[in-house]
This record gives sequence, structure tokens and C-alpha cells, in this order.
Amino acid sequence: MDKVTIWYLRDNESGTKLVNAITGLGLTINIIAGYRLKHANIIEDEINIFIFDITELDPKILVEDLSKDSRLQGFLKFLMLKKSQVRDVTKLNYNLMHLEFLNRPVDKREFLLLLEKSIIVERYREIMRFISKEAESRIESYEGLMDISRKNVFESEKEKLAFERIIDFEKNLIRQQTNLSTAIRDFTLLRQMDLFDMRDRIKAEEMLSDLRRREMLDARDVINAQESVINYSAKELDEAKKIIDARERV
Repeated sequence: MDKVTIWYLRDNESGTKLVNAITGLGLTINIIAGYRLKHANIIEDEINIFIFDITELDPKILVEDLSKDSRLQGFLKFLMLKKSQVRDVTKLNYNLMHLEFLNRPVDKREFLLLLEKSIIVERYREIMRFISKEAESRIESYEGLMDISRKNVFESEKEKLAFERIIDFEKNLIRQQTNLSTAIRDFTLLRQMDLFDMRDRIKAEEMLSDLRRREMLDARDVINAQESVINYSAKELDEAKKIIDARERV
């Protein structure tokens, strides 16, 4: 449950710096050339996060394959796409749960922050699943003890009191596990909200960058237009000067 494995599937070298940065976080990273997951040894009891840096395969086909691979359903997946491709993929009717889209080119700093927060959320999800399983087994044990108590098979009052203490202990343990599970669930939800806020900030920054780029292009167009006017005016002035000089010579 403590182990986190990053699976990085790529068919290009553009993500080399990103791979090095992920390795620098101390995470286990398995690099796979191309989209070849069929023979990957995915351990379901561990936290697995998949990053798809695939350019040669149609994103629609990739998403279709991911939705059909039962081994990947419960794990977080990042898919690098162009903005136009993201719009096309989100229109598909496939299961897009636990699938995040990253706009190319991916900002290394922002992605590492997103990855770290995602790992925290995934860890708490695993803890919640573990506690839920433990609580289920505790409830079964508690119900078994209650069944024995109802049958009144004790040979003495002392034996009965001792058994009741065991029942109280199990009951209290179930209550504590429930409280802990609720607290972790609430904390995980807060972390997810924080994660969503961060994604919104990243999207806002991307939109701001686009806006600035467009403003810069517009500014260049204005400058070019002004230069054209100046050049035209200079040419007109030069022509007018030639006419005046010609008249003076006459």
C-alpha cells in the first residue's frame, strides 16, 4: 500500500526531462516504449499511476483501449494531448473515470505538483479501502460473538461477564474504525477539492498565457500596420518633395 509505481508509456523523446524529474522525487518509474501494456506486471495491491505520452496513436483508440482494460480501471491515468484532441476525446461515451488530460506541452513544475497531490489523495483512498475491509471482518466477528451470547452457552456468570467485555471491546473497535474512516474520507475530499482548485489554477494560467500570446500577436499586427502607414507616409512625402523640386527647377 505504501509503494507507488509510475508507468510512463511514450513513443517520443519530448518527455525525457519530465521522466528525470519524476525519478528525482524518489518514485519507482517503469518506462515502456510505445503503447504496450499487455504484458506489464501490474500489482493491484499497490498504487499505480499511468502517464501516456503517445503521439502516433489516435487518442480515441487509446481511450477506447484504456476503458476496456480492467486492470487499469481503479488507477489514475494521465493522458497527454493537444487541446483540439482533448475536445474530441471528451465527447466519447467511454468510461473516463480516473482519467486526466494534460495539454501539450506539459509544464514540468505544474505537473510535478499535480502528481504529488494526486499521490497523497491515492494514498488516503488506499487507507480508506484497507480500513473498510478491516471493519467488515470486525463486524462479522462481532455478529458471531453476539450469536454465541444469545445462545447462552456459558457455564458461569464470570465466564459470561468476560465474554460481554470482549463484545464491548469489539463494538468499541468498530466504532473507532468507523470514526477514523469518516475522518480520512473527509480529509481525502478536502485534498481532492484542493487538487481540483490547483487544476483550475493551471487551466487559468494556460488561458492567461494564451491571452497574452494573442495580445502580443495583436500588438505586433498594430506595430506592423503603424510601420506600413509610416512607410507609406514617408514614400508620399518623398514623392511630394520630388514634385516640388521639379516645379522649382521649371
